[in-house]
Amino acid sequence: MEMYVIDGNFEEVCPEKVIKFKPPLYKQRYQFVRDFVDQHKPKKVADLGCGDTELLRLLKIYPCIQRLVGVDIDKEKLQSNGHQLSPYLGEFVKPRDLDLTVILYHGSVVERDSRLLGFDLITCIELIEHLDSDDLARFPEVVFGYLSPAMIVISTPNSEFNPLFPTVTLRDADHKFEWNRMEFQTWALQVANRYHYSVEFTGVGEPPAGAEHVGYCTQIGVFRKNSGKVTELCFPEQHDQHVYE
Repeated sequence: MEMYVIDGNFEEVCPEKVIKFKPPLYKQRYQFVRDFVDQHKPKKVADLGCGDTELLRLLKIYPCIQRLVGVDIDKEKLQSNGHQLSPYLGEFVKPRDLDLTVILYHGSVVERDSRLLGFDLITCIELIEHLDSDDLARFPEVVFGYLSPAMIVISTPNSEFNPLFPTVTLRDADHKFEWNRMEFQTWALQVANRYHYSVEFTGVGEPPAGAEHVGYCTQIGVFRKNSGKVTELCFPEQHDQHVYE
């Protein structure tokens, strides 16, 4: 992966240092998910906090996927971008072997909806840092405990990388927090242990030469449900619980 620093010399451009990722960081995150789908061949995939639905559009082409769901709290974004998930002309000319159903839901990721039960993969790309403390506390019990998919991919900013950006405190005005690697890994391990998942850590967005110690710009946790383990939490109301629009 190439990385550019304006004027070539990282130290000389301080304090107005600019890091450009190639490909752009959001594309690297999406490519990580695409490679993961390619490797694990999930049939049912949900993207929580799907925003402009770009990741869903990229995943549509994978023949293994038979159900693709996006959930977002921003109804306007879903309405303005949803039409781009309609079939292309080429998809009629050369139909898929397996039918694909694409569904967009308006709702909060910390609400339980039984239509998201039994999924192979749930992705949460740059989502958790937008949750306030109450929602963050509810997030694991809904996503890991109730929905309990086979695999979960969570990405979030790595705050240790932030000093390399010009005048950055938080990367986005809507972020409620940004964790360093220890904070994210501590949270992730606690969640994994509680809900019987294993977790591995990786990331995208490599630091420039000389700053390797800060780690990836985006940190990623890959969670896999432990086989044979049944979550102790029981949800008697889990059938036909529809809260999303």
